[in-house]
Amino acid sequence: MKRLAVLSLLLLGAAASAGPIGSPAFAQGRQSWNGTWAGGWSGGTGAQIVFAGDEFIGIYWRDDYIEDAKGSTSTDGATATVRWPRGEAVLTREGPTSARVTVRERGRPAASFELKRD
Repeated sequence: MKRLAVLSLLLLGAAASAGPIGSPAFAQGRQSWNGTWAGGWSGGTGAQIVFAGDEFIGIYWRDDYIEDAKGSTSTDGATATVRWPRGEAVLTREGPTSARVTVRERGRPAASFELKRD
């Protein structure tokens, strides 16, 4: 009986230290885009893209905020897309605080650079 109690305590302690079943110890969870993502300033075409949770708030591109931009995120959280009448920006997550953005606009060459979450 004592052995069973000791074994139960050991198993309970191991389970508690591992955390809840939905924690990163057991699975990679969906990452939110929440925050301000910025970069590309050294290349002369910097961007700032803002999310509240996974809701797109705004984009600063080519020295101005684009007023009629709309954004969405993929169901798995791996990508986010921002579209406006003359172009689009596709963000691809590279890590918890880093992403790559590719911006395509009508009549201009595509621009691609790293973004960091501030």
